[in-house]
Amino acid sequence: MHRFGYRSWAGLLALLCAPLTRAAVTIHINHGYGQQFPIAIVPFKGEGAWPPALQISAIVSRDLTGSGWFDCLPSKDYLAQPHHAAQVQFNDWRLLKATALLIGHIQGLGDGHLNVAFRLFDVNKGAQMQGVQYIIKPNQLRAVGHKIADAVYQALTGVRGVFDTRIAYVTMYPHGAPGHYLYRLVVADAEGHHTQVILRSHEPIMSPRWSPHGKRLTYVSFETTWPAIYVQDVATGQRSQVAAFHGLNGAPSFSPDGTHIALCLSKTGYPEVYVLNLATRHLRQLTFGPEINTEPSWSPGGGHIVFTSNRSGEPQIYEMTVQGTDKHRLTFDGDYNADASFSPNGKWLTLVSRREGQYHAAVFDLADSTLEVLTTTSLDESPTFAPNGQEVLYSTVVGGHRVLASVSLNGQGHRILGLRGGDISDPAWSPFRHPQ
Repeated sequence: MHRFGYRSWAGLLALLCAPLTRAAVTIHINHGYGQQFPIAIVPFKGEGAWPPALQISAIVSRDLTGSGWFDCLPSKDYLAQPHHAAQVQFNDWRLLKATALLIGHIQGLGDGHLNVAFRLFDVNKGAQMQGVQYIIKPNQLRAVGHKIADAVYQALTGVRGVFDTRIAYVTMYPHGAPGHYLYRLVVADAEGHHTQVILRSHEPIMSPRWSPHGKRLTYVSFETTWPAIYVQDVATGQRSQVAAFHGLNGAPSFSPDGTHIALCLSKTGYPEVYVLNLATRHLRQLTFGPEINTEPSWSPGGGHIVFTSNRSGEPQIYEMTVQGTDKHRLTFDGDYNADASFSPNGKWLTLVSRREGQYHAAVFDLADSTLEVLTTTSLDESPTFAPNGQEVLYSTVVGGHRVLASVSLNGQGHRILGLRGGDISDPAWSPFRHPQ
């Protein structure tokens, strides 16, 4: 089921059916078409003293390859393994057709800290593009690997990397008596490590969405008589119930300034889209009528909201102003399009589109109204853009159990995240981290 929206309303009891459960999966990379940057990543000097999962070159390579925008050349083909700028012979790397070269080292300091340094070179120009040194604690190795990957990504693409961001998702697995499950709302880094459990419940949790600064989550919990909407501080765990009306309370979405949420309520008998002022609790209804209107999501500028409605007979994506005016249909390609949200630059929507009975993550171009299916999996749900707009994270079924996967917009990067914790669903990609 999609997050608490169109299909949820049409089949609410499916929430309580036994979820699929199996072991976690590993990350798989498939390549399609589009531009990639050939890059050589030399194993960092000194990283062999650390487990493979903490070796900087492996972390950077995994991040860049998974993004779909880089072709990390195999180290077995390297003619040399330099660790300092003076050791670099650019002709060695031109022979491999590498456009960029990354080298570095890890050095232990006397106080228990580590000195991690890297240099990134433009092979064709024979010049250094970037060089940074970090003084870190050993438990920050993975994080600094992501930071280096972000630096390389931005230097070569001109777009900010997302490897040092976070994701939120829901896990569920059997617990206790047959037919009973434990649900957890979890936050992790973009690779699925450093997990933090935000909420545990024996009742379903759905639809987590981040606040604009990445400090709060809003979500739906079934722990009370009716599914209720909560807002929770990620760091402190402090939370408040913001909507618990009779009937459906679902699909919350923060406004770009974090002061309001758009949500779906059925307190009048039909599911309708509302906007809630979080400070005053003032509620304003935006849709009216005997249709299913749900899954609201704000435009980056805050002036418009897209939502799913069946007013044309089948669920399609509509747009309106935040005042509820100028409602108009956006999607016409296919008989089912739902669960839309904007890209950070406001140029695209990601959504779920049905083709021949299969549900795929897709992207809709708002400029020319074209829709492109991104995936070949058949039960995709809850697509969400990365904060740089270059990847889509979604939930799908692989090998009989629900997992998280991502796909790049150029078609090159397809990943299944090797997360643990039963079935995994309802992903939400955080905004960029803000300086503390």
